[in-house]
Amino acid sequence: MGTMRCGISIINKQNHSTNIWSTTKTDKGMIVQVSGDESMDIHPLLQGAFNAWLNQEDFSYTLKGDDIHRFYAALAGTNFKLPYASQEEQGPVQYMFVSHFAVGGLYVFKADEFSEEAKKVIRRFGEVFHLTYTRFNDLRHAEAQTKEAKIETALERVRARALAMQQPEELKEMADVLRHEMGLLGVEELETSSIYIQDDNATRAACWYAIKAADLSEKKLVSDHFTVDFADTWVGRQMLQFYRSKENKISIPMQGENRKEWIQYCEKLSVPLRGFYGENIPDRIYHLYKFSHGAIGAATPGNISEESWSLLKRAASVFSLAYSRFKDLMQARTDLKNLKEEKKRAEDALIDLQAAQKQLIQSEKMASLGELTAGIAHEIQNPLNFVNNFSEVSNELIEELREERHKEKRDTELENELLNDIKQNLEKINLHGKRADAIVKGMLQHSRSSTGIKEPTDINLLADEYLRLAFLGFRAKDKDFKAALTTDFDHSIEKIKIIPHDIGRVLLNLYNNAFYAVAERRKRESPDYEPTVFISTKQANHSIELSVRDNGIGIPQKILDKIFQPFFTTKPTGQGTGLGLSLSYDIIKAHGGEITVETKQQEGSTFRVSLRVG
Repeated sequence: MGTMRCGISIINKQNHSTNIWSTTKTDKGMIVQVSGDESMDIHPLLQGAFNAWLNQEDFSYTLKGDDIHRFYAALAGTNFKLPYASQEEQGPVQYMFVSHFAVGGLYVFKADEFSEEAKKVIRRFGEVFHLTYTRFNDLRHAEAQTKEAKIETALERVRARALAMQQPEELKEMADVLRHEMGLLGVEELETSSIYIQDDNATRAACWYAIKAADLSEKKLVSDHFTVDFADTWVGRQMLQFYRSKENKISIPMQGENRKEWIQYCEKLSVPLRGFYGENIPDRIYHLYKFSHGAIGAATPGNISEESWSLLKRAASVFSLAYSRFKDLMQARTDLKNLKEEKKRAEDALIDLQAAQKQLIQSEKMASLGELTAGIAHEIQNPLNFVNNFSEVSNELIEELREERHKEKRDTELENELLNDIKQNLEKINLHGKRADAIVKGMLQHSRSSTGIKEPTDINLLADEYLRLAFLGFRAKDKDFKAALTTDFDHSIEKIKIIPHDIGRVLLNLYNNAFYAVAERRKRESPDYEPTVFISTKQANHSIELSVRDNGIGIPQKILDKIFQPFFTTKPTGQGTGLGLSLSYDIIKAHGGEITVETKQQEGSTFRVSLRVG
């Protein structure tokens, strides 16, 4: 095919450059192979090839005349150096054809034009190389993944040993594991692995190390723990300066007398290290990488690669997390005695609090019962008055009838009237006696502990009865109290299963709070103010909603989120326990319902209770 030059180009789209492997045949028959990088912006041939690659198209270009000189002159300024002969040797014209694939192209230079058959051959070779290059990338990626897996496995061993620490002395074993794993991962000629825990308030640091000379395989691994004062040696001062700097890593050359001073100093502090090197102490470079409480170090005969630095950095990161956890465990152990004492105090305080809470809850129950009883007592007084009055009248009628009979002046018509009156009186006595009996039974039922059994209940009737009793109970305490009571009950509501006694306590509490709110506002405002309490029920999908609305003083927004908390009250001392709404909230929640509030100061509040049907 008369080929002068052919090669492979791998294109970098981001910076408009290409990496080239080229083979050139000179006029003397020599084969010259060259590789390098070049910009694709330096000559029209390369610019055209780049644009054609973007469109995944073939590209042809003809070099002739001065354009040939410009092309090779442009290449001379790159690290890709092609052999170039004179035009007399190469000819006045060079033809180039490139077949592109996904990541680059296969190009050929000839002294004559390309036939269609030649282009087909080049395309086929390009396709083959594309498959080869894809396989190469896959293998390279697999190799990188395998190496990363090895690194992660090694770091996981370091992490696992660190997390298993229970005593500070175990950091010596941690240094052993770190030394072994870093050596397996290929930190070049690793000799020493060290862990330093720095005292921030001094020049001292605790050191755990593991050492094994890389060129002396018969040497056993030596490890120990001691405390160093960085100010005592040149190497230590370099480490201290690094620790106090903002740098994350450093390489300290330990040479000559400075190296001997450091090793002799460490030998005084660590018995196992004595005699390790003998008479000849070799120079080393100390590579240190910081973590949160200190630094991890590795001593090697020479510099280490960026890859090895990366391994050291990742090991430091793993150890930083593990050591933080270890410090937390040690602190927890230190505080254990204090915690036990605090626990005992807290338990005693809890017992006292629970006793006080029970007492307050009982007080709330008794206060609730007292309010209800006051209403019942007021209510029962009316039928008892009827019983007393009619019994007295009946007795008088009987005496009158006896006197008439005694005089033997029988008036049959008068007797019948008296008897009818007596009968009517007795009927009224019976009626009001039964009413009083019902009220007493209701009072007894209220005072009983809840059975916790849900019963089908008419919520409208329950709300109305407790409204009347609460109102009378409040008036029994405040004879001047007046309020308009308005109800709007949804009579389509069927009986729902609730614990009547518990829901009654909720209603009693909401009513009393409403009465208190309107009574307080009445004290503060003009006589034109009309206290009003509005009660309503309505069916809402699968629930019943009961609302208690008043036009009282309202609730300040800043305390709105506290009103359902136990023992929180806005009433003066002695007038409230702070348990009413808290108990109401618990009762409604136990019924699977919700209780919410809307309020505005000096306009009133609305409490809504939602209970599920069924």
